[in-house]
Amino acid sequence: MNLTINKSIVAVIIGIIVVTGCKQAAVNSEKIARSRIPVTVSAIRIGQMITYIELSATSAFLFKADIKAPCTGYVDNMLINQGDAVEKNQLLFTIKTKEASAIQDDSLNNLKFSGIVNVKAANTGLIASIGHPKGDYVAEGDQLCQIIVPESLVFILDVPFELSGSLRLSTPCEIALPDNQVIKGIIKSRFPSMASSSQTERFIVRLAEPKNLPENLVGKIRIVKESVKDAASLPKSCILTNETMQSFWVMKLINDSIAVKVIITTGISEEEYVQITRPVFKASDLFLTSGNYGLGDTVSVKVLKRVIHEQ
Repeated sequence: MNLTINKSIVAVIIGIIVVTGCKQAAVNSEKIARSRIPVTVSAIRIGQMITYIELSATSAFLFKADIKAPCTGYVDNMLINQGDAVEKNQLLFTIKTKEASAIQDDSLNNLKFSGIVNVKAANTGLIASIGHPKGDYVAEGDQLCQIIVPESLVFILDVPFELSGSLRLSTPCEIALPDNQVIKGIIKSRFPSMASSSQTERFIVRLAEPKNLPENLVGKIRIVKESVKDAASLPKSCILTNETMQSFWVMKLINDSIAVKVIITTGISEEEYVQITRPVFKASDLFLTSGNYGLGDTVSVKVLKRVIHEQ
């Protein structure tokens, strides 16, 4: 009788232990499932990567013709306005000489002396400024107007002396304008002197094709610094580093739920992507782009989304 009771007690105890163990295992499994970190992932991108030297430049017209008064007198007529396009030998002003103005009302002037002198354009271009309107008194040599040659438009590039050695003449470049328009140019020549205050050298950047642009327009000159044809790269959000930025790593998925830390060596950097030079990853490898900060060497994750990027 006692033996039977003891066996029953033992069976009850074992049952309690088994049930408790199962519940504990279920709780542990639930905790593990809950501890998985939600992340997004991205794959390696293969393609050309380019880095640029970017410097400011200002547009200017190299060739400007000053039209000056050939004699002393008064501006009798003005046939142009600022901004007008003019042709070579086009009549711009007429000037009545001082002597003609003095005798025009003289009753003894029987010679009908007009004293009108024509002033014509020396070249084709645009009227940039007018110095004397109709009726003004001018002395011989006074500037009447200025004509610019639109084809002579260039960008003047100021380069710090420490960077001037990296620029080469006849090097192609891009000119980014304030309206986000990008035009082609070429570094044509350099000035023989430096700006003493800023210690910069000046280069002339000519446009590949003529453009109707105003003077004193500020643009950005972009010159290719480095180019890699088939670079393997990852989004910058994938790249992690230490406080001194001397060590870099990524969190790589090794299966559907585990990510591990992998030390990497980086190359050139663009606006959104960083080149990975070592190790060599496969196109099928996936890397954490979010939820990857402050993790250990190995972590349990739950992939929410894969980031798609252009190749």
